[in-house]
Amino acid sequence: MNDKLSIFHKLHILSLIILGFSVSLWAIFSDHYAVPSLWLIMLSAILMIHNKTDFLMFLRRFAKIGATLIIISILQLVFRRSGEVLWSYHGVNLIYERGLMEAVLLWIRFMLLFVMASIFSFTSIFDLTRFLVSIHIPLNVSMLFSTTMKLIPFIYMEAKRILWFLQFRGIRFQKLSLKDKIIALKKLLYPLLIRSIHYISYSGLALELRGYGVTEYRKLPISYRLQRIDYVFIILIISLNVVFLGMDQRY
Repeated sequence: MNDKLSIFHKLHILSLIILGFSVSLWAIFSDHYAVPSLWLIMLSAILMIHNKTDFLMFLRRFAKIGATLIIISILQLVFRRSGEVLWSYHGVNLIYERGLMEAVLLWIRFMLLFVMASIFSFTSIFDLTRFLVSIHIPLNVSMLFSTTMKLIPFIYMEAKRILWFLQFRGIRFQKLSLKDKIIALKKLLYPLLIRSIHYISYSGLALELRGYGVTEYRKLPISYRLQRIDYVFIILIISLNVVFLGMDQRY
């Protein structure tokens, strides 16, 4: 386990949920980019300080949707025609204050989404199961949900590995026509499905060897409670929200 990620592993999932809820509310309902930008700067700084490699990976993943965001941002600049005119060309008003604001907010909102996804990815499956059981969700349902969450990155990595094999053989998936892409996807799904079935089978066998399913009711012997660092973290989040609420009233 990387020591640089220790602060995220020490935090209770409830603390991360409160953080994600606060960030999401500001990202969705804020009409100005000041407060969402501060959240983005703080979370990005924390992520970069604790693990620079994961921060660079976050930037690479976000760059993959950059072209789509550029197109949507241009549409915001063109069709949002309210507020002060910021730029005109030969008497034609091109960029308005509101259009620029929405274009900037679009990038900030998506970046916040990717940062929070990176932070939540540090949570272990065991802690997730303990949290679900602590809020009185049956253990069988909690284990099913946790196993599904573990299966999603497995499928993603397997699909990525298959695409790598194709590239090594000289097949560039991006250069294929739409018809050839559909044919290739059909052929890719079969080995991916087989690998997923094997993964699920081994996971089910591992659970059976640990005694799950032997009785109708089982409980985790380890409790999952908030620690001192969680209370400090939650108080800090609430305090930041109060300060940011005062700042937001000025805009």
